[in-house]
Amino acid sequence: MSKHNLPEVRIINAWLLREAASVHIHRLLAKEGEEMVNHDEIDEIIKNYRKAWDPLEKKILNGMCDIIDLEFYQNTLDVYVAPWFYAFSEPLIMGVEMSSEEFVRNLTHEIIHRLLTDNKSIRKDADLRVEWAKMFGKNHSPDTLVHIPVHAVHKAIALDVLNDPSIIERDYKMNLDHEGKVGDYVKSWGYVNSHDYKEIIEKLKTAYETKK
Repeated sequence: MSKHNLPEVRIINAWLLREAASVHIHRLLAKEGEEMVNHDEIDEIIKNYRKAWDPLEKKILNGMCDIIDLEFYQNTLDVYVAPWFYAFSEPLIMGVEMSSEEFVRNLTHEIIHRLLTDNKSIRKDADLRVEWAKMFGKNHSPDTLVHIPVHAVHKAIALDVLNDPSIIERDYKMNLDHEGKVGDYVKSWGYVNSHDYKEIIEKLKTAYETKK
């Protein structure tokens, strides 16, 4: 039994989002003759995503709650899956082209975002960026700054909960392949990997204490 009140994670075929947005993006960006994945194909993709995510869900969610000493505000997290999207934390949207391993890694990343910004310790509209800038430096871009906490928690999950350092190696490589050495995500990983991630997390906890 979980010692935390964990949310139910529901991975959903977002057909309304597909009809409202994906089809239009497809018309603009798809190669000539390329067909967009259909409803049944997305259902099959989601089955594979669930098969990879379900055995790890409680371990990952309990782990992040323990690591940052926070509780989720919401009791349900709906994860909407649709073509031509990648990963967003709010609303929580995932794409269809990633592997099952990438899905678990990226969903963990997005749920960390959600826990850091929507929990029972702070107001939903609380702005933690001022405290984070004091902790990690004011010279970071906004994207780098908000990802330092996310990557520190993700590193703790990989190393101390799942005992799998390759998670972090693959995430860094993915960011490096997409952004190059000057990207915001790569810079945030650079900060986390050049500091003690446990010390970063202890500093983070103080920010939530001041907001209570």
